[in-house]
Amino acid sequence: MTAHVPRLAAHLRAHPRLLAALVTGMAAAWLLPATSALITRSLIGWNVTVWLYLLLAGLMMLQADHLRLRRIAVAQAEGAATVLFIVIVAAMVSLAGIVVELSAAKVPGARHALPHIALALATVAGSWLLVPTMFALTYASVYWRTPHGSGLRFPEADPAFRPDYGDFLYVAFTIAVASQTADVSITNPPMRRLVLLQSLLSFLFNTAILAFSINIAASMF
Repeated sequence: MTAHVPRLAAHLRAHPRLLAALVTGMAAAWLLPATSALITRSLIGWNVTVWLYLLLAGLMMLQADHLRLRRIAVAQAEGAATVLFIVIVAAMVSLAGIVVELSAAKVPGARHALPHIALALATVAGSWLLVPTMFALTYASVYWRTPHGSGLRFPEADPAFRPDYGDFLYVAFTIAVASQTADVSITNPPMRRLVLLQSLLSFLFNTAILAFSINIAASMF
């Protein structure tokens, strides 16, 4: 197991924005008063991590031209599966934490129920946005493993077309919302397996979010 630690560290170094957000989130959770419940501190730390990472990743995507996109995608390709797995597991754990947080909001006579509900809503939104964002980055890495890109066929007729982060986000969020790839074709087995994984996770997340929405609505009345 210890042999995998340096490799994991190398994978995280290839994702400096994720590493910076993770360290900031852990620091935020640690600096909270010890009187706060462990689940609450953990969820606050998770939210700091997620929303900071989404901000940093969004800025990077907006500023990245084709050459920078390809360079980042290739650099992150080796550890993409590992990082994606860690993020998915953490997102699933955060959903379990929401259940506990909502239970605290529904305790008879519980004070300050609204902050618990607000924290649960922020966690649901952040976790949902994080997963397709990470899949978009993974799609870019899988696509650019070959010199000319492969795995996704975009409908543009121009042979010089090169997808940017907006195109990969389009694929990932279309799957997250509609469980389909719309006008983009999947052309090889690795990409099909990745799309299948996201489709299953999206169904699970969307079902969980529906259940949480009903639970939150019940907590408010």
